[in-house]
Amino acid sequence: MIRIPDTRLHVGGKVDAELRHDDAWAVVNTAKTVHCEIMGWGNRPPSDHPKYVELEDGQLLSFNWVDGAAYLFDFQDRGVERFTRALDFIDRWYPTKDILINCDQGQSRSPTVALLYLAKRLGTLPDTSFAHARESFQVIYPPYAPKGIADFVSTSWNEIR
Repeated sequence: MIRIPDTRLHVGGKVDAELRHDDAWAVVNTAKTVHCEIMGWGNRPPSDHPKYVELEDGQLLSFNWVDGAAYLFDFQDRGVERFTRALDFIDRWYPTKDILINCDQGQSRSPTVALLYLAKRLGTLPDTSFAHARESFQVIYPPYAPKGIADFVSTSWNEIR
């Protein structure tokens, strides 16, 4: 887990997701593996379940996201809404909790949500484009190696608030 300097944000991997059981933390999970574990599902979750894509339970917001192509982040045409929901969730807990944003390895999905929060809500990264924010973010988070999520966020940059 890596703390983003001068913030309450921490970016981590699957192993760090156990912090969801610690009341001192608010957690945004962006990994299918952890989402399925939370829901008690195997690796093939029921796509008709109301919590198939997202679950909010107290200090936990969990997304069933895989590190794949951009279109996967826009399931049911609600991608922008889900990213905004993640930022709103962080806003709610940021004043009183440390925030963990996790995916499987802490390289793509979770740091992208952190990048969005820094640019869109804290204003500590440029908000002019994903490319500008990414360039600045990689200075403070060198392991950033986004996959399809970067394409979705870049295309939707001006819609995500």
